[in-house]
Amino acid sequence: MAQNLVNALSLGAIYALFAMGLSIAWAGLNVLNLAHGAIFMVGALTAWLMTDSFPGVSFFLVLPAAVVVCGLIALLMELLVFRPIRQRAVDEHQRTLTTVIATVATAALLVAAAEQLTGGQPRGLPEGLFSVQTFRIAGVQVTDIQLVIIAVAVLASAGIAWFLTRSRQGRALRALSFDRDTAKLTGVSVDRLSALTITATGAVAGLAGVLLAVQVNAVDATMGESLLFKAFAVIIIAGVGSIGATVLAAVALAVIETAVVAYWVSDLRDVVVFGLIIAFLLVRPQGIAGRGWQRA
Repeated sequence: MAQNLVNALSLGAIYALFAMGLSIAWAGLNVLNLAHGAIFMVGALTAWLMTDSFPGVSFFLVLPAAVVVCGLIALLMELLVFRPIRQRAVDEHQRTLTTVIATVATAALLVAAAEQLTGGQPRGLPEGLFSVQTFRIAGVQVTDIQLVIIAVAVLASAGIAWFLTRSRQGRALRALSFDRDTAKLTGVSVDRLSALTITATGAVAGLAGVLLAVQVNAVDATMGESLLFKAFAVIIIAGVGSIGATVLAAVALAVIETAVVAYWVSDLRDVVVFGLIIAFLLVRPQGIAGRGWQRA
């Protein structure tokens, strides 16, 4: 039981890292970025490409490099996709629909490029990249990469919460989520704020991608697709934009999935997730915390 809980915590930390960026972009910019999973995959892919091209490269070079690459890809999406659509769309409905379609196309391009680079086969990372050590704590096996993942998720969620509530840019993003026109009149630069937010969400997705790749020792072109589905479940359960509720929902979802696999039928794991999504959409569509920023 305790072992399953530890495994669920590390899985929930990955879910939280991934879902927070998706939730922030959705809440603050009204951007539903369906390429978020592909950017996550690029983080893992960058780690594999670096270790394949430069044998013996340090993990502490690979990790920031992947974060930077994913942040830059997200920034390019803002400059080449989101901003032109935002400037040319005739109304909010057209902007939202066009953005969703554009992110699907971007995701397809990134996945296709990854399949070419990997030969369409899962790739492993060299053992020397991160020498995983196993500890026994109160009879429970815990690996150092699990501890790293959990610690990174805690620090990232605390940092994002601080940014949204204490920083000038964070408060501007919250204001933008309420009323875009009023925020513009008060001096908020939508373009600059969008670039900062989208870049940050891409960087965090890349961070999560590297950490998961190290934990499971696998890189696959489609690894972000299933995680995108789980992230939507987390956001629907938590409520769009609520960081604390997102973390709690991510851990809860991971605990439920782990319990289903360990004590029931593993093939029903995704069925249970679908059931949770439907239940919350019917009973509490605004999620546990509602739209968290409107409560702040």
